[in-house]
Amino acid sequence: MRTRGGRLAIIVAAALVLVIGVAAAGIFGSRGASKPQPVRPSRAAAATRHGALAVVTAQTYAHTVHPRAANTWGEIGARRFVTGVFQQYAYAPRSQEFIAGAAGRRVHSANIIAVKQGDSASQLVIGAHYDSAAVGEGYLDNATGIGLLLEMAARLKTRPTPYTLVFVAFGAEENGALGSRYYVRSMTASELRRTIGMIDLDAVAGGDQLSVTSRFGGPTWLRDDALSAAKGLGVPLHSSPAVAGRPAGITLASSDDDAFATAGVATAAFTALDWGLSGKTGAVVTAEDGRLWHTRKDTVAYVEKKYPGRVAGQLHDLSRVLDVLLTSKLGRSP
Repeated sequence: MRTRGGRLAIIVAAALVLVIGVAAAGIFGSRGASKPQPVRPSRAAAATRHGALAVVTAQTYAHTVHPRAANTWGEIGARRFVTGVFQQYAYAPRSQEFIAGAAGRRVHSANIIAVKQGDSASQLVIGAHYDSAAVGEGYLDNATGIGLLLEMAARLKTRPTPYTLVFVAFGAEENGALGSRYYVRSMTASELRRTIGMIDLDAVAGGDQLSVTSRFGGPTWLRDDALSAAKGLGVPLHSSPAVAGRPAGITLASSDDDAFATAGVATAAFTALDWGLSGKTGAVVTAEDGRLWHTRKDTVAYVEKKYPGRVAGQLHDLSRVLDVLLTSKLGRSP
């Protein structure tokens, strides 16, 4: 354990130096060649180009901590990585441990929660799962979602927001969304009333199209607000087409937004796929490769060689959309 822990500490420290160094130097920005001044990490993050930190974090995370299946050393390493980045951005994350049943066995995992106080007690939950399948590096599923989650936490840390933002890295999503289900079950009645919406970031880049959906039978206004924000920014954000038994804009695929929608919370689930090819399930990610998730191709090397610049461009667009969504008074919220 000492050897594993020591190696992990080095990896996390190196990753944080890389991420914060990129932010402080403005490598992805357009701020000229002036010498960077010492600033708080959160301020440096806010000065970078949208999506830049998400890309660096996602690639570093996928490269250094994989696989990240629940109940493994990899998942423990993933928790430490995410916790360390939250701390670097001046948050005080807490771990919500749980033990739950999945496929006839007990799974021990944890959710990592960081809170940014807003102008009201009403809160938005922004979530992404940090575990992965046992194959590949989990770059698209879900290092991209974790990268975007951590960027938004950093970008908004020192900015006013109309609602309190609860950033949650969910554990054991690949085992039946156990982390998000436990999180919702653990909410008090008061917390549930104050939660006006949940944004899910799951495999948010790498597919042919950016997409946002809500849940069958659940409130849809947050999805609609996301589509409106994207339209105002000129970002090509799609939603699911209407098919037999399912209205337009609805997903049936299992993910971390499901438990929130079941509890009556408005949801907006972001992902990247090709609805024109996917039919009912939304399983086709790219026209050329089909599904990349849960395959050996879900690595930084393969995706960046096959689809150069796609992940960076999509994370840039989604960072802009989320920036508007999370700093605006939402039209249909209480």
